[in-house]
Amino acid sequence: MSEETKPRRGSKRNVMLLGLFGAVLALATSTRTWINVQPEVGSVRIPLIEVAGSDAAAAVAALAVVALAGSLAAMIAGKVARWIIAAILLLVGGGIIASAVSVLADPVLAATTKVGEATGLNASGGAYDVTFWPWAAALAGAVLVADAVLLAVAGRHWAGSRKYSRDAAATAAGRPGAASNGPIDEISGWDSLSRGDDPTG
Repeated sequence: MSEETKPRRGSKRNVMLLGLFGAVLALATSTRTWINVQPEVGSVRIPLIEVAGSDAAAAVAALAVVALAGSLAAMIAGKVARWIIAAILLLVGGGIIASAVSVLADPVLAATTKVGEATGLNASGGAYDVTFWPWAAALAGAVLVADAVLLAVAGRHWAGSRKYSRDAAATAAGRPGAASNGPIDEISGWDSLSRGDDPTG
């Protein structure tokens, strides 16, 4: 069955856009504030500490970059490569979800490094307010998992890249000694003989 007869939701363009959406969303969340911390250190008043996603879950940004590259590469990859990319996207999506869930489950631990840098203490007392962004990161991971499954299923029916097919055909046509149905001129004939080829064959 050709690509044109497959449902639009499984087209290369839609699969790529879904992967790019998940990757960009995950990357964007890493720059946002995930946890607002109001420390309590005796009678000392410490300003509100904002913990970004890059501090609370450093792996999210790196995984998002991998997903971004994988989503773009899937457009020109062959069938075997698409399976590999789908597996990578599945792992990346799962990793982003796990990172976000760990912050939601224990925001105190996630903010420990940032709070320590701001206060000079390892105190965990205070108010920890988790924002919407860890949930958005988990959603981005789920989108990438769904995209990985869609790529594995729909990618089986995609045709190879026409551009690379044309390039391969052009390369083959331009090779020395390529078959030709036209008349053989004297210079081409001598060149063929010098290479040990029979131009009349």
